[in-house]
Amino acid sequence: PTSGPELTPEPSAAPTAEPTATPEPTPEPSPEYFTVSMVGDCTLAEAKTRRGWGTALQTVVGKNYDYPFAKTVQYFEKDYLTIANLECNLSDKYYDSIEQFVFLAPADYANILTAGSVEFVTLANNHTMDFGQSAYDDTAAALDAVGVAYAGEDETYIYEKDGGVKVGIYCLYNQLTYNAMSILSAQAQEKLVAASRDKIAAGLKSLEEAGADFTIACLHMGREGYYEPTDVQTELCRYTVDAGFNAVYCTHAHRLQPAEDYNGGVIFYGLGNFIFGGHTNPGNGTDPGAYDTGIAQLTLKRVGGEVTLDSYSFIPCSLSSTVGPDSTVLGPNTLNNYQPQPYTEGGDAWNRAMSMLDGTYEGANYQVDYGNVLTAMNG
Repeated sequence: PTSGPELTPEPSAAPTAEPTATPEPTPEPSPEYFTVSMVGDCTLAEAKTRRGWGTALQTVVGKNYDYPFAKTVQYFEKDYLTIANLECNLSDKYYDSIEQFVFLAPADYANILTAGSVEFVTLANNHTMDFGQSAYDDTAAALDAVGVAYAGEDETYIYEKDGGVKVGIYCLYNQLTYNAMSILSAQAQEKLVAASRDKIAAGLKSLEEAGADFTIACLHMGREGYYEPTDVQTELCRYTVDAGFNAVYCTHAHRLQPAEDYNGGVIFYGLGNFIFGGHTNPGNGTDPGAYDTGIAQLTLKRVGGEVTLDSYSFIPCSLSSTVGPDSTVLGPNTLNNYQPQPYTEGGDAWNRAMSMLDGTYEGANYQVDYGNVLTAMNG
């Protein structure tokens, strides 16, 4: 039989490819910014020979805890962290010392710090042990009672708030001030500096192991009355950044000193006094820079898990609002009222303070004569 014709199957339509969705790019995380403020010496007491004077800090302040920071607290309330150098003891016990320049404030003066929105103080300085370990322990207890964090000699602290960055702080004095080092032989000085390097490196390692995102070293060193750092100060501060710290903040000189961008970090060689009960007329009316102080601010940027120093700035102030926002005229009758006040931006005093930060200040260093100071105090 004859077979029928073969049937050719109808061509089937080619399958239609589903359109491939273009993947949405992963959005870049939005940067977050955190401000860390730093100020110099907060000496919340007068020297013992001035206790009871009408012009003494405790007489002026009384129980008005808001008073000392009243004209600057607006900067600290808005930041993430404020750091100060607390250069006095806080205790209600009676302590005495054969030394004249020792500073003891009542325990409730810790409330001055909280009123000023200060979250952390360094206790690594040459006055923390004015009255020995017992007074130091009282100071720590007073700070604990009001919730102000602190670190003492060769100690570290990690500050973190509300899911913000972890700021690691290291504090060191180690007898590195000019006066303390000047009595040492050259060999002993070298040993002290070498030991300090080791401490700084160990402090950094401790902070890194604790998960710090950003690290600050608070070093108490330099020469009192001087507007530039000592050679040892410069060398050790730069070593601190080379070792890995992001920022260095120095106190002790009672004067503003330069700020320096160095190897990816920033160094503030001296932030001067801030609330300074140590003298009713710093500089005795002969050194206009004695009243200059200010607020150093670091802006930290966090993108994803990485934290970097985005920028830094400085707000020039007078350590006393009796000087006024733009006064450059001081005299023997100028009185410190223990209430810092910002200078007028662009004014002569503002420019003078900024010149100390950029290293162009041409004023003479102030030679501290403790014999004359003591005579004046007792006169």
